[in-house]
Amino acid sequence: MTRKLMLIAAVLTLALGAVAGVAVASGGAHSAASKTFTLRDSYISPNSVSVSRGTTLRFVWAGHLPHNLVGPGANYGARVRGSVSVRASRSGTYMCTIHRGMAVSVRVH
Repeated sequence: MTRKLMLIAAVLTLALGAVAGVAVASGGAHSAASKTFTLRDSYISPNSVSVSRGTTLRFVWAGHLPHNLVGPGANYGARVRGSVSVRASRSGTYMCTIHRGMAVSVRVH
């Protein structure tokens, strides 16, 4: 390869690397946050949070009793194990309607 072609190839490699670096950096900056909740035998933890719109709310079943989950964007039947995720779009309460008092208040801003 001539010296000129090698120089052009080096410049293009640097330019492509810079573009890729910007794409990776900006992708991380715009990724949504997440918040995990645990449904235990008699409570949901934490029981109150404030999150940004678009935050992923992840609900994880633990313990031995079955729980369902209803709330904004959620209507899941009773289960003992597993997890579900919903995007926070508006403020509201997520609860297990099987067990009175099992609820989490989510404020979306």
